[in-house]
Amino acid sequence: MLTEVLIAQVLAQKNGKEPVRILSAGCSSGEEPYSLVMALDAIYGQSTEQLFQIDAGDLDQHMLDKAQAGLYSDFSFRGVDDSVRQRYFKAQDRGYQLAPQIRKQVNFYHLNLLAAEYPAALVNYDIIFFRNVSIYFDLDTRQLIQGKFNRLMREQAILLLGITETLGNDFGVFELVEHAGQYFFIKGDVYRPANQHALRMPQAQTDSLYLAQSAARIEDSEQTDAAPMALAASSAPAEAVLRTDLAGIKQLVHGAEQERALRLLENFPAQADEHYAVCLLKAWLLLNKQAFAQADELLEQALAMQPWSSDAMLMKGLVCKWQGHEEAAYQWFRKVIYSHPHCWPAHYYMADIRRNQQRLSSAIKSYQMVLRILSGSALDCKCLTWIPVPLTASDAAFLSQRYGGQLANAEHSTGVDD
Repeated sequence: MLTEVLIAQVLAQKNGKEPVRILSAGCSSGEEPYSLVMALDAIYGQSTEQLFQIDAGDLDQHMLDKAQAGLYSDFSFRGVDDSVRQRYFKAQDRGYQLAPQIRKQVNFYHLNLLAAEYPAALVNYDIIFFRNVSIYFDLDTRQLIQGKFNRLMREQAILLLGITETLGNDFGVFELVEHAGQYFFIKGDVYRPANQHALRMPQAQTDSLYLAQSAARIEDSEQTDAAPMALAASSAPAEAVLRTDLAGIKQLVHGAEQERALRLLENFPAQADEHYAVCLLKAWLLLNKQAFAQADELLEQALAMQPWSSDAMLMKGLVCKWQGHEEAAYQWFRKVIYSHPHCWPAHYYMADIRRNQQRLSSAIKSYQMVLRILSGSALDCKCLTWIPVPLTASDAAFLSQRYGGQLANAEHSTGVDD
């Protein structure tokens, strides 16, 4: 989205008068801003340094020091094409060193997102990346941060969040738009997609097409036969596709087509053998839109059908947690673990609650359990059947190690033991 669509539009607005300013907020150990530079370098080459200014900020000074060092282990290259490592990194005894010409193009700042004032240099941004960070803040704090971002941005600007976060962060501070299945926020109207208000084919046709396309991507042959579904979609009524392709809708829920998935679920035939899954998928989408009461009602229906549903119980915990009812949330996560001891998301959220409550020993034990589970072969969290994992295994491992270490040091220094 950045390199193939948005950058061309922003450069056209700049007309060569000044560089495009991009901020990576919550940059951690630097993978995101450096990846931005490499993606731009692959297209613009030596002109990248003149065309773009990349800034990055994080609260943790230790992470900033690591980012500036630009030295990464194999873990940071998971899912990355080996040609990237060969082009931009040099093997060292302790990992892979990022090329100096890439490192020098990122300016790092100590940034507390909740501070009254940000560093003076962080102004006039055309694009802000805030991916996979907002999930760690409550609703009021997210809205507060968006207001701060608004003041950092130019009159025409773009805000990019993670796929699973975007729809749940539509507070009206920015305008939510969609291009080719990708959702992002804009300030002003210049970067509004040209087809945002264009006439489209009848909705039944587009829904049928999307379900067919998503079905073709499903790898689990036990859930659906992708090839026949794709062949049938061109002539079968949309209703027929809906009845047979709940797994296709699941793929949309797990991807970037959440609004489309919700619309399809609203029209899904009420069949007893599928109603449980429909409730779960709809509840997940509504939960991410902060429609807590509606999500909770659907979860109650799902639990009435399957009282020990790990999907439903985990979401019940999230409904409570995101509304500030921590003890109720904790009990739901405990129920998940009772029936599925290796459900690391439940362990992680239990740890997060106890950390907020300053119950250090309990939090440390739960963080240690997350790391123990993830060190094995449970990265895909098999306890969840229908809903996406709320956070990635790599984020859970990183944060569990980080917070667990901080709490262990605090417990040792204070002697507090709950």
